[in-house]
Amino acid sequence: MTGALLLASLLASAASTPPETAAPPPEALRDAWAPARVSPPSGSYVPEALIGDLERLAARSGGLIRIEEKGVSAEGRPILLLAAGSGPEKVLLWSQMHGDEPTATCALVDLLSHLVAARAEPAARQLLSRLTILAIPMLNPDGAARNDRRNAQGIDINRDALRLQTPEGRFLREVRERHRPVAGFNLHNQSPLVGAGEEGLQVALAVLAVSSSENEPDGPAVARKKGLAAHMARVAGVFAPGRVARYGTDYTERAFGDSMSRWGTPTVLVETGGWQGPGEEERLVRLNFVVLLSALHALARGEEALDAPSYEALPRNVRGRFVELLLRGASVHGGRGLPPFTADLAFVRPRSFAGDGLRLLSSVLADVGDLAHMTGLEEIDASGLVVAPAPAGGAAGWEKALAGLAARGLARDGRLLLPDDAALARESAAWAAGRAIVPWTEVDLVLFRRTEKGLAFDGFVKDGVRTR
Repeated sequence: MTGALLLASLLASAASTPPETAAPPPEALRDAWAPARVSPPSGSYVPEALIGDLERLAARSGGLIRIEEKGVSAEGRPILLLAAGSGPEKVLLWSQMHGDEPTATCALVDLLSHLVAARAEPAARQLLSRLTILAIPMLNPDGAARNDRRNAQGIDINRDALRLQTPEGRFLREVRERHRPVAGFNLHNQSPLVGAGEEGLQVALAVLAVSSSENEPDGPAVARKKGLAAHMARVAGVFAPGRVARYGTDYTERAFGDSMSRWGTPTVLVETGGWQGPGEEERLVRLNFVVLLSALHALARGEEALDAPSYEALPRNVRGRFVELLLRGASVHGGRGLPPFTADLAFVRPRSFAGDGLRLLSSVLADVGDLAHMTGLEEIDASGLVVAPAPAGGAAGWEKALAGLAARGLARDGRLLLPDDAALARESAAWAAGRAIVPWTEVDLVLFRRTEKGLAFDGFVKDGVRTR
């Protein structure tokens, strides 16, 4: 071919190829969430409400959002597979295979709503022409109805990829076999009490390029997984700096994420953690919305592997360091009549989700002693405080105990008039009536501050929360 003919061929090819549209920056995706939002403020759906929102979304989308398939849970609840777009490459996202892990479910609904609203915009049009998005927003509706990790059979669906004894697991496997997606996103919640590295902040989002074997060789599939995970981590870090980590787990053959990768769908695990403060649930849904949508844009543009070199540098998830409330340096009367001692006190509280961590029914005192290695989401300098087990009945119980002390001349104007620590040890053991400040007990505290006129009441720790 002559130079002129080659140039003409290249120009013709360029003319027939649609120009690339710039990917939306993370800030634009963040701003797009509120207008598109459908999900509830609680950050959690009940199954019936989810089905209603998805059916309405499909009905108003003009065919853009399609209910592609319907599975059935063990108890007969519907499991919807939705499709959006018409591109040749299929991408599968599934959420809430653990029924008490709801954040990404809300984000997926909002993401689909956004694509309907933005379908005429160049970036969205490009995404929808290059990808077919397959979404299962709630794989385990029976578990969701009970706020339970497992399905109605009592089986962890995410450990049923080999035996396939759950109808939910069979449905997920069948979806993969029918559609052969080129990438998968396995969406979960982990414990909110996880740190980004040994000294990092509370993790809001953790990612993992899920292995397909014990010793997976490098190749395009690994680059795709690591690139997507690192891309999502980078985007999340724009809004949650220092709160992004790499999830730590070994290859597990019976797990669905590992099996998806082994079956030929390179899969990224996304674990939503915690982000302490008002509006936590909404911030986490929005963060999921942004990182998932950004990852889809990267896939549509063929840029999913660009961030792969930064994957290994992500800090690891570190467990066992965070607690909800930490009192540091208190003078502790433990409730057993013993002399006081100086200790830190750590409390943990039940959460709507716990990931694979301990599920609590009520707040507990997690540890007592030198807890310098721990970090409290809320910390109190208790070096000027004296603490003892609170009597039963909360504030009313304390008023009753205080009235009894006053009748014996041991309290006046809300202050305890006790001659020494031995007297306080004796009296606090009496009003505690068997309650003691020891780990893994459901114990409330009454707090005092030493004054010249005696021990002044300074509030409670009730249900793991400091009150006055």
